[in-house]
Formats: sequence, C-alpha cells, structure tokens
Amino acid sequence: MEVIVEGFLTGLAMIIFIGPVLFTLLQASLRFGFKGGMAVAIGIIISDVIAIAICALGAIPFFKDSYNQFWIALAGGILLLGMGFKYLWKPNYYQPEDFKIRKKEFTTLFIKGFLVNFVNPFVFLVWIGLIGYSQEKFPDDLILYLTLVLAGIFLTDSLKAYFAGRLKKFLAPQRLRRIYHVIGILLILFGFRLIYHAFVIS
Repeated sequence: MEVIVEGFLTGLAMIIFIGPVLFTLLQASLRFGFKGGMAVAIGIIISDVIAIAICALGAIPFFKDSYNQFWIALAGGILLLGMGFKYLWKPNYYQPEDFKIRKKEFTTLFIKGFLVNFVNPFVFLVWIGLIGYSQEKFPDDLILYLTLVLAGIFLTDSLKAYFAGRLKKFLAPQRLRRIYHVIGILLILFGFRLIYHAFVIS
C-alpha cells in the first residue's frame, strides 16, 4: 500500500516543477483545445517512459557524463529558442471554437511534447534519482512505483490540458496572442538557461 500511495503522490508532486514542458502544453491547449494539450501530454509521458527504460538499461553513466550532458542541454536549448521565437514572431494562433484538430497537427504536437521533455537533461537526472530511491526503498516493487509516478504525472498534465482548453473560450484573440508572447519569452529564457547549463557543466 505504501508504494502505491508514495508513487502516485510523487507523480502528482511533479506539478510543482515549472519548466518548458508546462508552457508547451499550455500553448497547445490554448490553441487547439483539450485534444491539442493531450497530444503534448502523451508525447511527454512517452518520452518519460523511454527515459526510464534507457536509465534502467544501464545508461545512467552516459547521462552523468558532462560531455554528453553538454550536447543534450545544447540541443534542448536550441529547440526551446526556436519554439520561443516562433511564438513571438507568429502571434496569430487563434482558432475558431469549431476547429477540429487534424491528425497532422496532433502528430506535430506529440513530437513537440516528446522532444521538449526528452532533450532536457534535468528530466534524466530526475529519473535517475527516482530510480535510485525506489531501488533502495521498494526493491521488489520498482516497476509498480515508477508506473504510479508516471500515472500521477499524466493525470496532472491531463488536468492542465483540460482547464487550459476550457479557458480558451473566455479569452479574446488579442489577449490570447499576448499569452503566446509570454509563453514564447519564457521558452526563450528556458532555452538560454539550458545553453548556459551546457557550458557550465562542460
């Protein structure tokens, strides 16, 4: 019972981390509604699953190596800068209420959520820490613990997508564009932060 409660609560607690994935998810939800946000959320959770698998299969030394962290952080920073500047330079992201998200857009948002999460070295460091912790405290329930952490994360991301999608109905196009500008600026700041981190650890 303890592993169930602690694993799920750990996943829910991840809501306190404010990073580029949050603003990517919010932007998608505000533009495309709940389905758009869920596309990003699914991309995020799949990248988390792959990150866990990579770490569990013995790649922890790879991600702890400063040289590899440099290139991962640099790639992530460049990706965030590109997304941030795009949001600033293309402010007209308003969609009508009856807009239906297409398969192409769903796939694009999925890939965006996946990449923004996957190329962030901090994500791997978090999972390395959680894997180490669960190996010590729940050696017989490691998979269950990590699965419940993922479930908690996915639940919070789904709720963010839902409420952001609902909020869209009450926002005028001009105000919506301002929100995208703010999200763009924040992503640019996170991009510079990752690039700074890349050169500091090198």
